[in-house]
Amino acid sequence: MRYWWREEGVFVAILIRPISYSELVSAPNAAEILAEYSGECSLPELGDACPHDATYLAVEKSGGMRTFGVYDGDTLVGFSIVLIYIQPHYGKKVATTESIFISQSYRHTGAGKELMNMIEQYAKEQGCIVFLYAAPVGSRFAKMLALNIDRYRRTNVVYLRS
Repeated sequence: MRYWWREEGVFVAILIRPISYSELVSAPNAAEILAEYSGECSLPELGDACPHDATYLAVEKSGGMRTFGVYDGDTLVGFSIVLIYIQPHYGKKVATTESIFISQSYRHTGAGKELMNMIEQYAKEQGCIVFLYAAPVGSRFAKMLALNIDRYRRTNVVYLRS
């Protein structure tokens, strides 16, 4: 999917597309964008983010995970990792974000909304009946979801104990 946004009188192409997990972590600026993501979304009780590549690759290979990249030219500016599974309690196929992130400098472009549209469409194509988002308490993403009560309903609150 390609879309355009205007920056200081110039139209710029943003590309959102399915990618492999390996493409995400091998992007030239992967360290920077993953550090920005970690700085905003990590749980201090779990320490610094330390992705377990073997697990990501195994879940991807099983078909239970899909990664999406958001690009400005060749530069990775956002991503999402979507998990697809049967929710055991209900016996229904659902999708959830393991991760969703747009670099702060691109949040005014509409890239986040387009990314959400793409991953929700992907989930629908996979036969999922709902899409679950997780958002850090007080985050801009949580506030955006709460403002869109016609599309998203708050269903659960998660508590953490170390």
